Parts: sequence; structure tokens; C-alpha cells
Amino acid sequence: MMGVSSLVLNLGWMLVSERVMSTDNHNASSSILDRIVAAKRKRIAVDKIAVGPGAMVRAAGAANEKCSALAFDDVIGSDSSVSVIAEMKRSSPSAGVMDTTLDPAQRAETYCRAGAAAISVLTEEDFFRGTISDLESAAEVAHRHDVAVLEKDFVVDEYQIFQARAAGADTVLLIIAILDPVQYGDLYAVARGLGMEPLVEVFDEAELEIALTETDPRIVGVNNRNLKTLTTSLDVFPRLAKRIPDDVIKVAESGMRSADDVKRMADAGAQAVLVGESLMTADGDPSELISEMAGICV
Repeated sequence: MMGVSSLVLNLGWMLVSERVMSTDNHNASSSILDRIVAAKRKRIAVDKIAVGPGAMVRAAGAANEKCSALAFDDVIGSDSSVSVIAEMKRSSPSAGVMDTTLDPAQRAETYCRAGAAAISVLTEEDFFRGTISDLESAAEVAHRHDVAVLEKDFVVDEYQIFQARAAGADTVLLIIAILDPVQYGDLYAVARGLGMEPLVEVFDEAELEIALTETDPRIVGVNNRNLKTLTTSLDVFPRLAKRIPDDVIKVAESGMRSADDVKRMADAGAQAVLVGESLMTADGDPSELISEMAGICV
């Protein structure tokens, strides 16, 4: 990657994995979200050794010059039907292993042809088995179809935003649960500076208050899954959606397994839905499910 030998990178990943395992053994009482963030911080440290922050900033700038980011807030929530943000991931703490043989380019092609308005690519390594290479492969395909790409990760450092843009992401996810208000505002500003409109994710009223007061977000996603306990309830989005201003694009995330579930979210105000697990675990081709979900009127 960018002139750094694969041997150095692989040794770095091995050291990180050993530290992650050690951290998990000593912090069994901490939430899964805490452990994910701790592992992510270690990964960022290794990434910064491989490619320095200055070089990554320049790579992100070069990506902007080469091809301007698609406006994520233009490609979702702009039609009379629900915009489906189709997600790809190999595994997750809630669902376990889903697809160890995932081909990001092939999966992106399937999603685009099925009518996805955008694609979400999980790049977190230790708990979801994703990689930045997955993002690069998916983005190359998606952009040929004029489909926007969201990097789905646990962003706690501005380095990750530049890294995502350099790999072809059109936007990033900012999770309020893992950021203090100042961090959130700073990271939001960095993303906007790169022409990326972040998807700001909340789970409860307190997080929504931070999301709406610390910045002026164009897109707010309500996660039906509690990232600390991994419990899911489709009652979360309808409750919070009432508190989101009408001029903000509302995205329902997690827990939707059928077109009926998507209709319930649309009836509660969702203009877009982010769906991953049901697509990754669908028998055979997920195209029909995407098509059905994208056919729900808002």
C-alpha cells in the first residue's frame, strides 16, 4: 500500500491482533463497543506508521482532484421511494460469520444492478473482518454506476476520514456514541472540508440532541441496534424520527429483514434505510430483496 512493504503491514496486523486478544481477555466486562473502539485505535496507530498523516492527507486531496465525491445527500432521500443503502460485511458481533468469501467488487455490482441508491462497506478489521481494500474494490465498481459509497467504520480520528476518501469513499459514518461533542464537531468539519456529507448516527434522545446542536447535519441515521448491548428494536427509529427536523434526511438503520419492515420505517418518516445483515444472509441472490425494499413509497 502506497510503497510500504506488505511484510511490514502484516507484522503490524499481527501485533495489533495479539494486543486486541489481550485487551479482550482483561476487559471482558466492557461493552462490545468499547472493545471495538479500543481495537480501532490500535489499528490507526499501525496505519499511521505505514502511511503518515501528511501523506494520507495528500492522497485524499489527490482523490478529490481525480474524481469529485458523489453528493451522498443527493443520491439518497431524493425519490418518492425508499433509498436502499446496501451494506456488505463478512461478519459482525451480532450475527457472527456471514460470508468469508466476500468479493467486494462482485457484491457491489449485484447491489448496483438491483437498484441500491448507495453502498455501505464495512472496513473494521477485528470484529467485522473488513479492509480498506474492500472499500477500494467496491467504490471502483459503484462509481461506474454513479452509486455513492459510504465507508462504515468506527471513526475516532481525522486520519480515518482522509484514509476513506483516498480509498474512494463518498462519505463516512460518524457515530455519536463513541465521540464527545467536540470530537464530533471537529470530525464533521473535516469530512465537509473534503466535500463529504457524513451520515451522523444516533441511538437515543441524548445522542440526537448532540447530533443536532453541535453541527447542522444534512443526514441523520437512527440505529435500531444498541451498539453497547447489540439488542435490536424497530421501535427506536419511529420514536426518534419525530424529533428530527423535516429538512434533515432520515435514515433507519439495522433490524430490517423484509419489505414490510422497511415500509414500517418509511411510514415513520424514513427516506432511506441501511440494510446489511438480511442481504448478507439472504439465500442466493439478494437482488430481489433489495428491489422489494426499494419499491416502498415514502
